[in-house]
Amino acid sequence: MPRLTHAPDLIRVSALHGYIELIESKLVNPDALLSRVGLDRKQLSEPNNFVQYQQLIQLLEITAKELNLPYFGLELGRWQSLNILGSVGYLMGNCDTLEMALKNLTKYYHVHQNSADLLLEVGQDYVKLSFLVRNSLKISVHHGADLAMSVGVNLLKQLTDDQIKLHRLELPHSGNENPSVYRQALGQLPVFNCAHTAVVFDRKYLKIPIKNSDKQLFSILSQQLGDLKDTKRENISDHVEVLIKQYLLHEDFGVNLIAEKLSMSARSLQRHLTKHDTTFRELVDDVRCNLAHQYLTETSLSLSNISDILSFSNYSEFTRAFKRWYGIPPKDYRKSL
Repeated sequence: MPRLTHAPDLIRVSALHGYIELIESKLVNPDALLSRVGLDRKQLSEPNNFVQYQQLIQLLEITAKELNLPYFGLELGRWQSLNILGSVGYLMGNCDTLEMALKNLTKYYHVHQNSADLLLEVGQDYVKLSFLVRNSLKISVHHGADLAMSVGVNLLKQLTDDQIKLHRLELPHSGNENPSVYRQALGQLPVFNCAHTAVVFDRKYLKIPIKNSDKQLFSILSQQLGDLKDTKRENISDHVEVLIKQYLLHEDFGVNLIAEKLSMSARSLQRHLTKHDTTFRELVDDVRCNLAHQYLTETSLSLSNISDILSFSNYSEFTRAFKRWYGIPPKDYRKSL
């Protein structure tokens, strides 16, 4: 029986939004801290880059210890808002109600990271939103839990225009010697030593309308996110396909660029893909094939424009590829529709 392989547990770099600024505000150079976990400023400069979740957790724990910041996760969370979730955050901000926003968050959270799940439990009186790390890490997640809690509280307040009153906050660690800091940062004292990081609030708040939501924008974003595969599946090719679509027109597009976005070497990426019976070239070919069909059937773009969008070097190359995919030239394919 073949050995089961697992894709790296990944999270978007946006989860570290504010890290550089926060460390520099304490008159410390963050570069040395980043290098200890194999990261650098360049990687943190693009929010759509991915890093391994263990790298993020290690960075939080090392930073807290080295700088003697026992509440570092809480501090970093103050710098973050709905925007760190990218397209998922924009979708949430254009939902009709808080309930709709949270359901979409749990549905598409895998776009932000594949190492944890969000569970929304709606009871008769209360609602519980839990953050569940799927794979156990061999290091402390104290500050990771604090960061998740701080961000979660911020998002709920932002979505409800600060109307929500939280009933209970749960953290999976024992807290620190000064738990009142949590009250100051979160608005109330959490319950420590719980099974997971979670927020509990009255069910009535689910009906709070989201201010300035745009139904047309929601429809567009829903369609875009609906096209993304669920990257919770243990298959790194899902991540690679998303990045190929995103960077296909980039001047440096290629396996090296995509590997960089995943914080690994090109050789490591190719090795992971081989374990899943595919290659980078095959994934690029699949993405181009599917996009070509979509553009031909759903848009009025010219064939030359489609060729350019799919990053072919010339129209003849696009035509040869299309005939290999569908058996006929793209011009004839469009006429047959």
